[in-house]
Amino acid sequence: MKKLAGDKSVLSFGIRRMHPAISPMIDRSAYIGGCDGVSSLIGARTINKNPTGTIPHALIINMGGIENAVKAFDKDIDENVPRIALVDTFEDEKFESIKAAEAIGQKLLGVRLDTPASRRGNIVDIAREVKWELKIRGFEHVKIFVSGGLDEEIIPKLIEAGVDGFGVGTSIANADTIDFAMDIVEIEGKPLAKRGKYSGKKKLFSKLDNGSVIFKVEESNKEFKEAGFKESLVPIIKNGEVVYKEETPEEIRNFVLSQLKEIDEI
Repeated sequence: MKKLAGDKSVLSFGIRRMHPAISPMIDRSAYIGGCDGVSSLIGARTINKNPTGTIPHALIINMGGIENAVKAFDKDIDENVPRIALVDTFEDEKFESIKAAEAIGQKLLGVRLDTPASRRGNIVDIAREVKWELKIRGFEHVKIFVSGGLDEEIIPKLIEAGVDGFGVGTSIANADTIDFAMDIVEIEGKPLAKRGKYSGKKKLFSKLDNGSVIFKVEESNKEFKEAGFKESLVPIIKNGEVVYKEETPEEIRNFVLSQLKEIDEI
């Protein structure tokens, strides 16, 4: 998602549909994976960042409309919190966006479209329309954020439509699993594994080649000096002691982002 979005903002919105007990892990993992921010309070504390989000549907419904909700939010919430209005609660996205912008003017940082495909139209066309209508009324500064069922296919189309940021939930928090097993392959120096597995300790080497990552697995007791490859595995625990230097989420994320720059588009 972050590779496709580039310098556009990608926020982790997935914890609202997952079990609360694993919210910190989900948001931390999403941030390490490249997301620019996370939505849960506990997840944000885990990575030592401020949580990010927008005015919710619940506030707009309870206050009877977008104008009342935006004005109340602007009046009572700390001025350092961005004013981003959700604009598809009662009316067409275009008209709620205009009302939100007219309600607090230059204070409105952005509007969020959360319209599911099942309800009306094409979200790409809706985003393009909202951006146009705000611009011709003098609200060109208002950014467009989109959430709701986003995946790898729709993000490039939304960027073309002028969208400035994305709230991604399901595609990140409930991503496809990677099938792997953790099996015994050696006992006290003797190679031994169940059928279907390669016995013995191994070393993993990797290198970048024409935008792709190439991996090679070799026996641990053999020298491997093929050009460009470097050893990828590092020890975590030795003789019952943790030997790995723990890195901060920020350091891990920066490493991931540096890798994204080196590989081709997905």
